Amino acid sequence: MGSLSFIHCADIHLGAPVRGSAKMPPGLRDQLRDAPAEAFAKIVSAAIHHKVDAVIIAGDLFDAADRNLRAHVRLRTELTRLDDADIACFVACGNHDPLGGLSGGVQLPDSVHVFGSKVESLPILRDDVEIARVYGVSYEKKAVRRNLAHEFPRQPDGPFNIAVLHANVGDRERHGRYAPCKLRDLTDKRFDYWALGHVHTRETMNSQSPVVHYPGNPQALHTREPGARGATLVQVSESGSVELEPIWTDVVRWHRHRTAIDDMTTIDDLTADFEQIVSDIRLAAPNRINVVRWTLFGSGPLHPLLNKPGAEPDLRAELRTQHGMREDGHPVWLERIDLATQPTRDVDRLRQQPDYLGDMLGLAGGLATWRPRSPHAEVGEARLTVEDPPAAATVREALSTLLDESRLVRALGGDNVWELLRFEELLNRAEAQAVECLAPAEIDT
Repeated sequence: MGSLSFIHCADIHLGAPVRGSAKMPPGLRDQLRDAPAEAFAKIVSAAIHHKVDAVIIAGDLFDAADRNLRAHVRLRTELTRLDDADIACFVACGNHDPLGGLSGGVQLPDSVHVFGSKVESLPILRDDVEIARVYGVSYEKKAVRRNLAHEFPRQPDGPFNIAVLHANVGDRERHGRYAPCKLRDLTDKRFDYWALGHVHTRETMNSQSPVVHYPGNPQALHTREPGARGATLVQVSESGSVELEPIWTDVVRWHRHRTAIDDMTTIDDLTADFEQIVSDIRLAAPNRINVVRWTLFGSGPLHPLLNKPGAEPDLRAELRTQHGMREDGHPVWLERIDLATQPTRDVDRLRQQPDYLGDMLGLAGGLATWRPRSPHAEVGEARLTVEDPPAAATVREALSTLLDESRLVRALGGDNVWELLRFEELLNRAEAQAVECLAPAEIDT
């Protein structure tokens, strides 16, 4: 066979709201709004630059079935760029954008093929010669629960065979059970490459014979998707060997950092640490908006200062002014500060005492790894299936009175209010306040 190259991407989610922009200046908010479309534009630019033979989109090109016109017009613009460069595009529809409205009334180029609800195949041509064959299938509805991998042929007949599938391979608990299948279901087929979608984290599940690969999403949609995001440039040699190269396309990148306050004595020490975090981020991830969630933990002289009313918002506002509103166009925006600091006392020993404080701290300890979650689905949401601690039902009932209030939901724009709850920080603050109020004579350790 001859050489071959293509870009494999998935989970673009055009039209998706990118979270975390509520407190940003207008210019940054606008960039977050267009981030998925800008990430897709970077994919198209990379395809043209590398002169690939095809672009393969493995599901969830759009975020929802009711796709907005703005997203459709932008899609047509980018697909026309591919068409002008004589690059074919193959699209499988996933659970977020099932069949029934991809065009949205906008005419797409003839070089774009959208797979139907039954597995079909098309050739990738170069100079009218078939150099590869692409097999794919789309979701005809949002909830496809059957194993779509079984519907692919066992003996594909192209010179290099690519299968496009939007599925939960390995039936991962943290992802919706859409078209669930096992890795062996894929490796038993005689394909050369499985172009997967649905999982938002980049992963190669099988490195050869066949290659089974998730490219991740080109643009993270919220803080639970930290780190670099992009697509994959796939280069196939004449001998059939496959090389995968990441192409980072994210316009906005989320970061999580943790800082121990134990050896700090002044707020200046703390701001200097954040300045180093900002410097490292700008060096590692230039030319984009970087959004940071900063967790402070440990114990020391800064604990009572940080836990004074208004201290954390003031610190956050000052750091945003210094680093998040830069004229050079490369801001590092402090999304929020999570306080997980503790008084300089042996809290674990206090937790074991047979008194009111010990009982209170024991309940708090039991809830420390639990976080109330809304039952509503969210893009890319990691679903934790852990057994709730005994006190969880009481906490959930108390919180539901507030967080399920329809007026609050409307005031926040229909957002997932439960996801906005900073439960771990609230629990930690309550625990720290209990220690300070009920054990005032405790000797520092």
